[in-house]
Amino acid sequence: MHGRILATAAALSLAACGTAAKTEAAPAGGKAMVAPPAVIKDGEIVYCSDISAPPLEFYDKAKKPIGADVEIGEALAARLGVAAVWRNTKFASIVPTLVAKQCDAILSQLYIKPERERVVDFVPYMYSGQSILVAKDNPRRVTGLDESLCGLTASTLISTTAATRLEDQSKKCEAAGKPAIKLTRFDQDIAALQELALGRSQAYATTSETAAYYMGQKPGLFAFAGESFDKIKAGIAVRKGNSALQSALAKALQEIRADGTYDKVLAKWNLQVDRLEP
Repeated sequence: MHGRILATAAALSLAACGTAAKTEAAPAGGKAMVAPPAVIKDGEIVYCSDISAPPLEFYDKAKKPIGADVEIGEALAARLGVAAVWRNTKFASIVPTLVAKQCDAILSQLYIKPERERVVDFVPYMYSGQSILVAKDNPRRVTGLDESLCGLTASTLISTTAATRLEDQSKKCEAAGKPAIKLTRFDQDIAALQELALGRSQAYATTSETAAYYMGQKPGLFAFAGESFDKIKAGIAVRKGNSALQSALAKALQEIRADGTYDKVLAKWNLQVDRLEP
């Protein structure tokens, strides 16, 4: 079983690039041009994104960024009349990278939380949730984010909501006199999945969207444990006070929603459930 899952995980793993990838965006009718100093360089919008989280952002076999976030980002760039540039950035350092002006905006399913709103400004664009994945036969009978995880090893991505929620549950385990969760954190989702595939963890926590993607690649190898949790808005982040870019992105988002582009992208990647209502 583990050998089959490991082979699947290896097949899913796509090499991540550390360099920025540029995609030209054709100007769209009704575009809202972004004027300096809203962006670092005229003619481009540089997105920071952790390009390791399918179906939102990941690399295809040609090392080209693809996914729902990528298509939304490129559609927004087209409305702004600029080219989209993708800077692959580890999620743990994605906000500091934006603050350091190494990119113009974060487009990487960044959850809108009060502590982040103190540092960056957001344009909400979708919903997201969290899920627990286990091996299909679920030998440890994990039932979700609950006491069934006590004493088990769980893998996840560094500095994510999933990691925080596992830490919180581990404290609840200890408060109830049960063993803590052994939490292993990785800087790429695929590495956390491989821990489950190898049997070195009994549970894997990630966004519901990424979990569903991995399950869909090879049906029958993984299973959801319990219900999804923590449905929350995700936003495109800009530096605090960059109201010109924030307003331009908000207007561009309204336009791609009005012309149907937004809904087509979500449908293509089976993310209709994450649609942000007007």
